[in-house]
Amino acid sequence: MAKTDLMIDLETLATSSDASILTIGAVKFDPFGSVADFTDNDKFYVKVDLDSCNELNLTVSDDTLNWWATQSKEAQEEAFSTEGRIHIEDAFADLYKFAWGAQRVWSNGAGFDVVICETVFKRIHKKIPWDFWQVRDVRTMFDLGIDPMRPKITAHNALEDALAQAISIQNVCRELQNRKVTPFTRF
Repeated sequence: MAKTDLMIDLETLATSSDASILTIGAVKFDPFGSVADFTDNDKFYVKVDLDSCNELNLTVSDDTLNWWATQSKEAQEEAFSTEGRIHIEDAFADLYKFAWGAQRVWSNGAGFDVVICETVFKRIHKKIPWDFWQVRDVRTMFDLGIDPMRPKITAHNALEDALAQAISIQNVCRELQNRKVTPFTRF
Protein backbone atom coordinates (compact mmCIF):
# COMPACT_ATOMS: atom_id res chain seq x y z
CA MET A 1 0.00 0.00 0.00
CA ALA A 2 1.18 3.49 -0.79
CA LYS A 3 2.20 5.49 2.24
CA THR A 4 0.99 8.81 0.91
CA ASP A 5 0.40 10.58 4.20
CA LEU A 6 2.58 12.01 6.94
CA MET A 7 1.69 12.43 10.61
CA ILE A 8 3.78 14.94 12.58
CA ASP A 9 3.90 15.41 16.34
CA LEU A 10 6.12 17.79 18.28
CA GLU A 11 6.92 18.15 21.93
CA THR A 12 7.65 21.79 22.64
CA LEU A 13 8.39 24.35 25.32
CA ALA A 14 5.61 26.76 24.34
CA THR A 15 2.27 26.72 22.55
CA SER A 16 3.03 29.61 20.17
CA SER A 17 3.94 29.22 16.50
CA ASP A 18 7.57 30.00 17.40
CA ALA A 19 7.86 27.38 20.16
CA SER A 20 11.20 25.78 21.05
CA ILE A 21 11.12 22.12 20.06
CA LEU A 22 12.19 19.26 22.30
CA THR A 23 11.41 16.33 20.00
CA ILE A 24 9.98 15.64 16.55
CA GLY A 25 8.09 12.47 15.71
CA ALA A 26 6.68 11.66 12.29
CA VAL A 27 5.21 8.63 10.59
CA LYS A 28 4.51 7.84 6.93
CA PHE A 29 1.28 5.92 6.54
CA ASP A 30 -1.55 4.83 4.29
CA PRO A 31 -4.79 6.17 5.79
CA PHE A 32 -6.57 3.15 4.32
CA GLY A 33 -3.95 0.69 5.66
CA SER A 34 -3.45 -0.97 9.01
CA VAL A 35 -1.01 -0.99 11.90
CA ALA A 36 0.64 -4.08 10.43
CA ASP A 37 1.89 -1.97 7.52
CA PHE A 38 4.33 0.12 9.61
CA THR A 39 8.08 -0.49 9.39
CA ASP A 40 11.04 1.29 10.96
CA ASN A 41 11.57 3.09 7.63
CA ASP A 42 8.17 4.72 8.11
CA LYS A 43 9.18 6.35 11.40
CA PHE A 44 11.15 9.52 12.09
CA TYR A 45 12.27 10.70 15.51
CA VAL A 46 14.83 13.26 16.64
CA LYS A 47 15.64 15.16 19.79
CA VAL A 48 16.45 18.81 19.11
CA ASP A 49 19.29 20.69 20.77
CA LEU A 50 17.71 23.51 22.77
CA ASP A 51 20.67 25.86 22.30
CA SER A 52 20.03 25.67 18.55
CA CYS A 53 16.39 26.65 19.18
CA ASN A 54 17.71 29.72 21.00
CA GLU A 55 19.79 30.58 17.92
CA LEU A 56 16.51 30.90 16.00
CA ASN A 57 14.88 32.93 18.80
CA LEU A 58 12.30 30.23 19.44
CA THR A 59 10.13 30.67 22.53
CA VAL A 60 10.10 28.99 25.93
CA SER A 61 6.99 29.58 28.02
CA ASP A 62 6.86 29.36 31.81
CA ASP A 63 3.31 28.01 31.55
CA THR A 64 4.50 25.17 29.31
CA LEU A 65 7.45 24.41 31.60
CA ASN A 66 4.99 24.23 34.51
CA TRP A 67 2.75 21.93 32.45
CA TRP A 68 5.72 19.63 31.73
CA ALA A 69 6.34 19.40 35.48
CA THR A 70 2.92 17.72 35.83
CA GLN A 71 3.58 15.04 33.18
CA SER A 72 4.74 11.48 33.80
CA LYS A 73 8.39 10.91 34.71
CA GLU A 74 8.72 8.71 31.61
CA ALA A 75 7.50 11.52 29.33
CA GLN A 76 9.73 14.07 31.09
CA GLU A 77 12.82 11.87 30.79
CA GLU A 78 12.25 11.29 27.08
CA ALA A 79 11.53 14.94 26.33
CA PHE A 80 14.32 16.46 28.41
CA SER A 81 17.21 13.98 28.36
CA THR A 82 20.26 15.56 26.76
CA GLU A 83 21.44 12.38 25.06
CA GLY A 84 21.35 12.29 21.26
CA ARG A 85 20.16 15.83 20.59
CA ILE A 86 20.95 17.36 17.20
CA HIS A 87 21.01 20.91 15.87
CA ILE A 88 17.59 22.15 14.79
CA GLU A 89 18.79 22.85 11.25
CA ASP A 90 19.97 19.23 10.91
CA ALA A 91 16.71 17.98 12.41
CA PHE A 92 14.68 19.97 9.90
CA ALA A 93 16.90 18.99 6.97
CA ASP A 94 16.18 15.37 7.90
CA LEU A 95 12.45 16.06 8.39
CA TYR A 96 12.36 17.78 4.99
CA LYS A 97 13.73 14.65 3.31
CA PHE A 98 11.40 12.38 5.28
CA ALA A 99 8.32 14.51 4.46
CA TRP A 100 9.07 14.93 0.78
CA GLY A 101 6.31 13.62 -1.47
CA ALA A 102 3.58 13.38 1.18
CA GLN A 103 0.15 13.99 -0.29
CA ARG A 104 -1.42 14.92 3.03
CA VAL A 105 0.30 16.19 6.19
CA TRP A 106 -1.54 15.54 9.44
CA SER A 107 -1.21 16.79 12.99
CA ASN A 108 -3.35 16.80 16.09
CA GLY A 109 -4.62 20.33 15.56
CA ALA A 110 -4.05 22.14 12.28
CA GLY A 111 -2.76 25.21 14.12
CA PHE A 112 0.05 23.68 16.16
CA ASP A 113 2.63 21.12 15.01
CA VAL A 114 2.52 21.92 11.29
CA VAL A 115 2.52 25.68 11.94
CA ILE A 116 5.56 25.40 14.24
CA CYS A 117 7.36 23.31 11.60
CA GLU A 118 6.56 25.91 8.96
CA THR A 119 7.90 28.67 11.22
CA VAL A 120 11.19 26.81 11.65
CA PHE A 121 11.49 25.98 7.92
CA LYS A 122 11.08 29.71 7.18
CA ARG A 123 13.62 30.75 9.83
CA ILE A 124 16.26 28.38 8.43
CA HIS A 125 15.42 29.51 4.87
CA LYS A 126 14.33 26.05 3.73
CA LYS A 127 11.33 25.40 1.52
CA ILE A 128 8.34 23.90 3.32
CA PRO A 129 7.96 20.35 1.92
CA TRP A 130 4.16 20.58 1.65
CA ASP A 131 1.58 23.08 0.42
CA PHE A 132 -1.01 24.72 2.67
CA TRP A 133 -3.84 22.75 1.05
CA GLN A 134 -2.23 19.42 2.00
CA VAL A 135 -2.56 20.00 5.76
CA ARG A 136 -5.10 17.86 7.62
CA ASP A 137 -6.31 17.90 11.22
CA VAL A 138 -6.66 14.73 13.30
CA ARG A 139 -9.20 16.35 15.62
CA THR A 140 -11.56 17.06 12.75
CA MET A 141 -11.58 13.36 11.82
CA PHE A 142 -12.24 12.45 15.45
CA ASP A 143 -15.18 14.86 15.56
CA LEU A 144 -17.02 12.76 12.95
CA GLY A 145 -18.44 10.67 15.77
CA ILE A 146 -16.44 7.53 15.05
CA ASP A 147 -14.38 5.99 17.83
CA PRO A 148 -10.74 6.27 16.66
CA MET A 149 -9.75 3.40 18.98
CA ARG A 150 -6.56 5.25 19.90
CA PRO A 151 -3.85 2.82 21.05
CA LYS A 152 -2.48 3.09 24.59
CA ILE A 153 0.85 4.93 24.55
CA THR A 154 3.22 6.97 26.68
CA ALA A 155 1.58 10.38 26.37
CA HIS A 156 3.79 13.20 25.09
CA ASN A 157 6.35 11.03 23.35
CA ALA A 158 6.39 12.59 19.88
CA LEU A 159 6.95 9.35 17.95
CA GLU A 160 4.42 7.35 19.98
CA ASP A 161 1.87 10.17 19.60
CA ALA A 162 2.44 10.38 15.82
CA LEU A 163 2.08 6.61 15.42
CA ALA A 164 -1.04 6.44 17.61
CA GLN A 165 -2.61 9.34 15.70
CA ALA A 166 -1.84 7.66 12.35
CA ILE A 167 -3.37 4.37 13.55
CA SER A 168 -6.41 6.28 14.81
CA ILE A 169 -6.86 7.94 11.40
CA GLN A 170 -6.65 4.49 9.78
CA ASN A 171 -9.34 3.23 12.17
CA VAL A 172 -11.66 6.12 11.32
CA CYS A 173 -11.05 5.74 7.58
CA ARG A 174 -11.71 1.99 7.78
CA GLU A 175 -15.03 2.62 9.58
CA LEU A 176 -16.00 5.26 7.02
CA GLN A 177 -15.26 2.78 4.22
CA ASN A 178 -17.39 0.17 6.01
CA ARG A 179 -20.19 2.75 5.96
CA LYS A 180 -19.57 3.28 2.22
CA VAL A 181 -18.21 6.79 2.80
CA THR A 182 -14.79 7.74 1.45
CA PRO A 183 -13.29 10.65 3.42
CA PHE A 184 -10.91 11.54 0.57
CA THR A 185 -9.56 9.88 -2.53
CA ARG A 186 -6.35 7.96 -2.79
CA PHE A 187 -3.57 9.64 -4.71
